[in-house]
Amino acid sequence: MFDLLLTNGLVVTPSGAERLDIGIAGGKIVSLRASGVGSPDEARRVVDLKGQLVVPGGVDPHVHTNSVLPTAAESGIMCFGPDRVSEGAIYGGTTTLVDFAHWKPGDELSESFARKSAEWAGSTYTDYALHGTFKEPEIPFEVLEQVPDAVANGHGSYKVWMTNTTPTRPKQKTDLGNMWGLMEQTAAAGAMLAVHAEDDDIVMYSYKKLQHQGKTDLEYMHHAHNNLSEKLSFQRAITLAHHVGAPIYLMHVSAREGVDAIREARGRGQAVYGEILPHYAYFTAEDYKQENGAIYHTYPSLKSETDRDSMWESLLDGSLSTLATDGVCTDLEVKTRGKTILDATGGHAGVEMRMAVAYTEGVKKRGLALTRFVDITSANAARILGLYPQKGVIAIGGDADLAVLDTNVDRRITASDLHEADYTPWEGYRVAAWPSMTVLRGTVMVKDRNLLTGPGGSLLKQRVSSDVLNRPAC
Repeated sequence: MFDLLLTNGLVVTPSGAERLDIGIAGGKIVSLRASGVGSPDEARRVVDLKGQLVVPGGVDPHVHTNSVLPTAAESGIMCFGPDRVSEGAIYGGTTTLVDFAHWKPGDELSESFARKSAEWAGSTYTDYALHGTFKEPEIPFEVLEQVPDAVANGHGSYKVWMTNTTPTRPKQKTDLGNMWGLMEQTAAAGAMLAVHAEDDDIVMYSYKKLQHQGKTDLEYMHHAHNNLSEKLSFQRAITLAHHVGAPIYLMHVSAREGVDAIREARGRGQAVYGEILPHYAYFTAEDYKQENGAIYHTYPSLKSETDRDSMWESLLDGSLSTLATDGVCTDLEVKTRGKTILDATGGHAGVEMRMAVAYTEGVKKRGLALTRFVDITSANAARILGLYPQKGVIAIGGDADLAVLDTNVDRRITASDLHEADYTPWEGYRVAAWPSMTVLRGTVMVKDRNLLTGPGGSLLKQRVSSDVLNRPAC
């Protein structure tokens, strides 16, 4: 007998979309069979989905929780924690989030992961994994040498910054030599290195130039975090990875030049993966001129219509792999406290909207195949970060993480519809799909926009496949 049986759903598996019944027991998918064929299965609970779309629960590979906002470091203001962010995620059809465990001088790597995991344990509505993260110019050799043990313990991804981002915030850049050393360790241990790639020299000179010209209003942000910076930094990161023989994951691609660099590297067979954010594929630098224009901002920056349009083109053709959020959830007062290029708060509330925006912009407006929709919202992130096939696929033996989407809606979104903040940059946005049910490891977490149970998420172990490590596999 199944614990849960979902019937009459349009279910997206790797082979396509078809009417299937999904049998779930012990938190796993144990049966997939054509709807209406054979004798009815027995289950403790049966839910008739009435033709709604069923996809794997979303995997957002890039969120921040309980972090001091860098442009508010003097005040100690923090973004929201795992409870608030994961609540928004589970309402929005996302069942796995990946946050950042920051190494601090004096830490063992294991201590960094344990400290961050303790913040999530018992408070999260989603499952979660952690990128090991470095924000120091130098990483001690004894810490680099701990990477293989951390990977063996299930921590399969790491992150560095190539820029300090603004002249006013705490330093976070890791120099290229130490990035090289870390890359050697992650490559040898079978892990993924994620990179925030901007050219620090170009960015910092651009800030000085803009200040000299008196152009510090928010509308000039894209002149500081510009296309040249993305081009040079992506080329350097990709070249270094090629030299080492390491896979890399380039976060929040924002410019056509970044797309071109990734496409070229993948064309050579290099294991390079690119991530975009929904707002880079929808808004432009012109939106900085709106009232409260800061709500559209995260770093690097919004850019031109040409850059924006390249985002969806690249998701459609497979050059870019994932749609993440860089979620930094705060309320509006905090998000808009900075008014200039020097003090704007990066990141924004977008975790809950990610799946609906991806369907609306990709499937509804651009004809994105449903299998490709799954790739960009769950499967590819799970593959790249070593969570597949436990996550990111509807298949027998996988976790029963499911998002049920009502695709017969035409709804304008307001902040009151959402749960992760008191504002949304998607205010008034018209969605063509809206989550009606979310299942985490066989437990119905949300149904008909009602949260049915408390936090129950777990820390995941990452094991990146050799296929993903050695070629552009997704």
